[in-house]
Amino acid sequence: MNRIWRSMLYVPANVPRFVEKSASAGADAVLLDLEDSVPSARKAEARAALATAVPIARSGGADVLVRVNRPLSLAIGDIEAAIAAGADGILLTKVLGPDHVQLVAEMLPPAMRIIPMVETAAAMQRINEIARAAPAIAGLLVGAEDLAAECGTAADDEIIMMAKRQMVLAAVAAGVAPLGTLGTVADYRDPDRIRVLVASSRRAGFVGASCIHPSLVAILNEGFSPSALEIDLARRQIAAGEAAALQGRGSFVVDGLMVDEPILIRARRTLASA
Repeated sequence: MNRIWRSMLYVPANVPRFVEKSASAGADAVLLDLEDSVPSARKAEARAALATAVPIARSGGADVLVRVNRPLSLAIGDIEAAIAAGADGILLTKVLGPDHVQLVAEMLPPAMRIIPMVETAAAMQRINEIARAAPAIAGLLVGAEDLAAECGTAADDEIIMMAKRQMVLAAVAAGVAPLGTLGTVADYRDPDRIRVLVASSRRAGFVGASCIHPSLVAILNEGFSPSALEIDLARRQIAAGEAAALQGRGSFVVDGLMVDEPILIRARRTLASA
């Protein structure tokens, strides 16, 4: 993936005024939804709307992905419409396993990306295989609400958090983006709580998340970006590392704390993301 999607804004593809507003929301990606936010009777209408919705959503500089339906009878038409509209990728819902991802990847042109959404206990058992299933995979998401419904738990229960942490490991091992938060951002009326949640999620390895309201986009963009203090520390650590290397030393002290290669890797990653 060439771009880190810090913020991904869900928008129902069949509501033109929401699609138009998404272009100026400042999100790194707009997720045009054909699934949960679209009633069954309006699925065909939402699919047809992609032809105009994709360029409108992209006009503000965001990448545009389409969340497609299950079952397969709906998904195929959704994917074909997303391709025809020029979407940058798809969110593949209720992934069954790696074979499911591979079959869908065969439909896509080379530039399109896939984010598999792991939403069942059975798929969680194969998440490492799913993460590596196709070169088109750009990131992973755990569908907390669907997984929680199947497990009979709350969406913020520890078992769902455990699944999300497992997803981070699978994504990192496969070289794709771990997406999401260690909790829910559904209540967009409490921005302070969401800032804390995003900060803890970033510390846990997540690099971006989705939201359903434009007011959260700025919070996600800020929360998943390195702060000025982090950037300054990273620069000083790297400079100190270069000076130490000239003296034949691999470890040294910055701000009273020992720094060695793992810390320098983190510093380089901070500057790259900045």
